[in-house]
Amino acid sequence: MPLPFYPACLPLSLGALPYRSAVQALDVARRCAGTLLAWPQLPQRSFREQCLVQSIIGFPGLVVDAAAFRVYVDRREAERRLDALLLAYLEHTIDYAALSADDAAGLAEIVRIGGGRDLRAVKGQILGPISVALQLTDEHEQPLIYDDMLFDAIAHMLRLRVAWQELRLSEIAPATIMCIDEPLLEAVASPFFPHDWDRVAGQIDDVLAGISGCRALYTRGNVDLNHLMHTSVELLIAESAVYRRLCASGCDELSAFLERGGMVGIGIIPSDANRLASVSVDSLFEEFASLLDDFTSQGVARDRMLQQMVISPAQSLGYLDSASAERALYLLAGVSQRIREEYALI
Repeated sequence: MPLPFYPACLPLSLGALPYRSAVQALDVARRCAGTLLAWPQLPQRSFREQCLVQSIIGFPGLVVDAAAFRVYVDRREAERRLDALLLAYLEHTIDYAALSADDAAGLAEIVRIGGGRDLRAVKGQILGPISVALQLTDEHEQPLIYDDMLFDAIAHMLRLRVAWQELRLSEIAPATIMCIDEPLLEAVASPFFPHDWDRVAGQIDDVLAGISGCRALYTRGNVDLNHLMHTSVELLIAESAVYRRLCASGCDELSAFLERGGMVGIGIIPSDANRLASVSVDSLFEEFASLLDDFTSQGVARDRMLQQMVISPAQSLGYLDSASAERALYLLAGVSQRIREEYALI
């Protein structure tokens, strides 16, 4: 279901931060974006906390070779163990996909200490089925996106994992935002991609069906957001450049999405260290105001959009240096505050 309140341009982190300490990462996240708080993924802490590995750990036949920085599926072992995954999926046995504290230290830490007094919703995240299946290969380095059985199994595993994660997070917050990250979704437009859009949407919806709270999806690149607005996504987060392209192509679908209660996330905070050093709250606010004016000129209801919007980074902050990541979060908080003040959302 959508959030029980309008986010009104509150800041929302994508999750990953470049720390090795879960305590430090959570402290920084709470100070900069503590109202809609994402549990911190720590990809620099260990190979098992890399987004792909963390999302799919425990999958039948998965081999994690941390020394070689490689993860793959042993087909013979996977076929032997797929029945157990299918049974867990059919019976919604979400503990099948539980994560240990060693595999998700930030998640364990936020559940241990809670989110803080300003918390209104807590955000979890997981790599989506398309991006997993494009990156995860078998022992012969063949991507699993080309194997229908294993492609389906990936969606089943992710549905159980996101449901398990949400159950843990629901212990500390009145509302949850569970985000499916699909950074590679633009590959669907390639003539070499093996599935049509209906198949892609079906896999995304299968994973989203495991979510009881707000169903979110993050994407980037050359993606048609109109397609995604016809899935069960309730919060659609993308780089500001993706929304600018949408605006240029027409906004009828966006207006209808907002009227149905859908929400948007505008990724306007840079995730590149050089650009982070050259921008300011003022310059990013002007960029945002220009984009909002473009949407308004295309017939999108300005007040509705502002009420049903979050502000986020453009991409993951997990591989920046810590100083750059903290600047990004500082800008995230500052731009959100400026927008909320300028448009009387506070």
